[in-house]
Amino acid sequence: MWKFRPFSHRESACLEGRSIDVGNLKVHVRDPIGGGFSCVYLAHDVVHSSRKYAMKHVISNDGESLELVMKEISVMKLLKEHPNITKLISCSIMDMGRTKEALLVMEFCEMNLVTFLENRANFLE
Repeated sequence: MWKFRPFSHRESACLEGRSIDVGNLKVHVRDPIGGGFSCVYLAHDVVHSSRKYAMKHVISNDGESLELVMKEISVMKLLKEHPNITKLISCSIMDMGRTKEALLVMEFCEMNLVTFLENRANFLE
């Protein structure tokens, strides 16, 4: 049976504990909850603290990676009404000089795909 290793936060981007404006939304960044080529954080709406979001932070060092982030944003906007796609709430891209940083605020799903697949596999055994 396959098992995924849980996400381990390698290096802090110093976003935890900060309040950040992302587009027309202000969020308070909490703990890292996942990632791969980016870091995904749990975030709460500053105005409505009961609203939870997943905030993806992507650091782009070149044009190709920035283009991929822009394509991801475009696809999420196109599929915003699809019932099986996580909705993009707000996004922004910041020019940090040598790099660009993208912040994507999405709806927060309590159960991730890994947990769903593990639960399903255990049920089928």
